[in-house]
Amino acid sequence: MNVFCLFFAFRVYLCIIYMVLYNDLGKMKDIFLSWIQGSWKWTQADLLMEKFPGKFKYFETWGILRALSSNDNAIWNYIRKAVESWELIKDGVTVSIFNVFLQTVEKWDILLVDWVLRKMWQTQAVCKEMQKAGREFVVLHFDLPDEVVYQRLASRIVCGKCGNNANWGWIWWKCDKCGWELIRREDDSNLEAIKTRIEAFHKETEPWLKWVEENGWLVHIDANRWVEEIFKDVMKYVN
Repeated sequence: MNVFCLFFAFRVYLCIIYMVLYNDLGKMKDIFLSWIQGSWKWTQADLLMEKFPGKFKYFETWGILRALSSNDNAIWNYIRKAVESWELIKDGVTVSIFNVFLQTVEKWDILLVDWVLRKMWQTQAVCKEMQKAGREFVVLHFDLPDEVVYQRLASRIVCGKCGNNANWGWIWWKCDKCGWELIRREDDSNLEAIKTRIEAFHKETEPWLKWVEENGWLVHIDANRWVEEIFKDVMKYVN
């Protein structure tokens, strides 16, 4: 009888610890990172992952698409072609991939979604799936003036393999993540191409940002500052 009581008490103790830990984590909302190009959004995602190793279940669109494009079949050949030419993946494809990702998470997982939602229907579809899964989330949008976007993109260099953003001060022109050569993207070298991307952002992205804000999910963060200053604001929505 005493053994049974001890065993029962131990089980209750474990349940209490479990509830305390995961209820505490559950108070943290899932985080979507939204941006206009050049806002150092990837840097903020990396800083979060470094500060809280293992805390987030990370979804980064281009990284997943690159991994999928390594397989030789019709679907992944389409993705590989788009990734290699820096073209936009069709919205239906990315939404479907995100839905698959959502099926793999547990209730206590904290999501960090590094992904720009470009269209209204795409945004509404993702938000609907998040609500259906009973998940609370916040969208951190990194604001940046158009003239600063021009300056940053015109001087940007990236890894030719993993897409990691770099800067002109790096030695030997090698990626610090995978060791691949750094390159200039063709659309970053063309000022007209940069102008087209900024115009597309204002035309396609700003309307859904307004919709997200009306639903109480949006937080604006000034990205026209040093990385460390931006990260201090990001941290307000992590702790």
